[in-house]
Amino acid sequence: MYFISATRLKLSSFRYLPGFISANGASVKQLRITAGFRMGKELMDKGFTFWTLTLWEKDADMKSFRNSEAHRRAMQKLPVWCNEATYTHWLQEDPVLPGWDIVYECIIKEGIVSKLRNPSERHLLKSFPPIRWTKTEREFKPIR
Repeated sequence: MYFISATRLKLSSFRYLPGFISANGASVKQLRITAGFRMGKELMDKGFTFWTLTLWEKDADMKSFRNSEAHRRAMQKLPVWCNEATYTHWLQEDPVLPGWDIVYECIIKEGIVSKLRNPSERHLLKSFPPIRWTKTEREFKPIR
């Protein structure tokens, strides 16, 4: 079984975009060298909404990444930068990334909302629009 992690983050203002891009770059560098990382992708949807999807050998590998310095620094900013932030995890048998439609369904049905300083009404209700724009998808492979 493979461990899948998916997130959806929406920046509350474009003024947070430079800091987010910088923190995201540091996190991606760490992601690619973390043991157990198999593959991943991210997507910038309309309205400064960011989706991530990663596939891991096991949940402990993802937790190692989650606890890394780069990711922790980014997560410390999340309550200020975002007005919507949700994540979910699941196990699957095949070592392939699911489609964004599956990710969206899982976020809506099983997603866990993060604590934010200024959550939107959609965040509080976990009522997010479907993904509308996939032209900015970026894939990640591990560095071995």
